[in-house]
Amino acid sequence: MKINYLAIFAALSMMPALFACGGSHSAGEHEHEHHEGEHEHHEGEHEHGHEHADGEIEFSHEQAERFGVTTTKVAKTDFNEVVRVSGQIAPAQGDQVTVIARSSGIIRLARTAIVGSQVNQGGSLGNISAQNIVGGDENENARITYETARRELERITPLYKEKIVTQKEYNAAKEAFEKAAIAYNSHTASGSTVGSPIAGTITTLLVADGDYVETGAPIAVVSKNARLILRADLPERYASALPLFTSAMFKPSYSDTAFDIRQMNGRRVSSSIAATATPGYIPVCFEFVNDGKVVPGSFAEVFLLGAEKHGCIVAPLEAITEESGNYFVFVRVDEDCYMKQPVTLGMNNGEAVEVLQGLKEGDELVTTGAMMIKMASNAGAVPGHDHNH
Repeated sequence: MKINYLAIFAALSMMPALFACGGSHSAGEHEHEHHEGEHEHHEGEHEHGHEHADGEIEFSHEQAERFGVTTTKVAKTDFNEVVRVSGQIAPAQGDQVTVIARSSGIIRLARTAIVGSQVNQGGSLGNISAQNIVGGDENENARITYETARRELERITPLYKEKIVTQKEYNAAKEAFEKAAIAYNSHTASGSTVGSPIAGTITTLLVADGDYVETGAPIAVVSKNARLILRADLPERYASALPLFTSAMFKPSYSDTAFDIRQMNGRRVSSSIAATATPGYIPVCFEFVNDGKVVPGSFAEVFLLGAEKHGCIVAPLEAITEESGNYFVFVRVDEDCYMKQPVTLGMNNGEAVEVLQGLKEGDELVTTGAMMIKMASNAGAVPGHDHNH
């Protein structure tokens, strides 16, 4: 679901409580409290031990819950070296077949033969008939050949028993009959059936209902989609690091979600410097089990995972905001206030990014809803305003 940030921004702009820590009072009320309640003010500061600094943004606990703002304590963790490349997703060997026409004629597709529909092994995709095509009804031709061969065998069998014809002549007649019978029985009364050799999903239809097709012409593509291959195109300059890339994450072109090969029973299956699909690149392939969310044939952004690093500060990509080429996160400083913090970023794996500077262990990082805090900040924070709890 897409979020209407303009509507939310307008709503935030009308909430004075969001503008700055302590901004929940009117100016007059605040000035009165400042002069007449100075004693209570200092007691409040002493009790909580915190006076809000410049740049802090108030966003109450209730508003955080309402807008889905969540935080987590920053802790050092492991992270991988990452090389970001392009790639493509393809069916695994044997998991995709092309269904072909067994005869020539007019094809009539089954009503269920549509892209995306499931088909059982041996299930019909349609029927091909050459009826009413001059000289083209293979079903009729097969019947005539069969009848001719049958009569010839019936004629020669008693002659063979009386040793009037040779064993060779009898065997030839019998073989001709058996071949004709196979050809005739492979056709239905209304033509030849187009069946799928595997159970799977129809991913491509290569003909339209009513088209004329020749024997051997491709009709459709059926894919199990159970196993897929991710091919990453690694620039040759990384050839020396090839053994380190034992796993990967990827984002298909149609999705913002990063998929992790390690969580999909995946494994690296091949990589060869000699087998360059594209000049200047080395294909690195991974096989994984499809959970039904990955579409074969789609292109992808691939994050090849290399050597593991320890003691890293890592943040989810959703926690990062950007302004004029600079990157920021938001850190919660108390229950109702947040601080905008500039950060220097390192490598990202499509899901999380290493933070080189700007975060430390123990910081309470906004992990979801950072955009809401940013919008509250842009709504008009009053810097340097003290706040009582």
